[in-house]
Amino acid sequence: MTISELSARIDKAIIRLDSEIEAQASKAGADLVALVTNRVVQSGTASDGASFTPYSQKKLPAFFYFNRSRTSSAEATVRQKAKKREGISYRDFRGINGLNTSPKNFEFTGSMWRGFGVIRVARNATGVSVLIGGRNQDSEQKIGWGSEQENKSIIRPSAEEIGIVKNNLQRWVNSLLNG
Repeated sequence: MTISELSARIDKAIIRLDSEIEAQASKAGADLVALVTNRVVQSGTASDGASFTPYSQKKLPAFFYFNRSRTSSAEATVRQKAKKREGISYRDFRGINGLNTSPKNFEFTGSMWRGFGVIRVARNATGVSVLIGGRNQDSEQKIGWGSEQENKSIIRPSAEEIGIVKNNLQRWVNSLLNG
């Protein structure tokens, strides 16, 4: 390969890199969102590998859970307990609704996770940055509340997840450079 051919190849790669970087960054952000969601929902672990705190076992009046159940049979159970003036913890409420009680995975209806995604892709002097978080008010509030309860971000990517996304981006750049 001659110097001029190599120079043309590099110029072409730079043009593609410049024109596609924001789309690739958005894709990388979406990959990161999927990895974080999968880790938290499937294993109930934070970015540092530690388990989240357990679901609350503090009993509240059962009427607190009225109209929050996922099924009519769960709602009937909650109303029966209210009629008997029994308390229900959030952990118990999850069990009544057929959901896991351990580990904590911050999923009840799934709306928070559906609203979690890429918020912004921005080009700056050093490259492109991607912000992930709640894309709607409901998701943002739930992520904020969960993070406050845990005293750490529940959506912080792990070093391994960041590494996966970086490797994917590196493969993309290499494919541009290799033609």
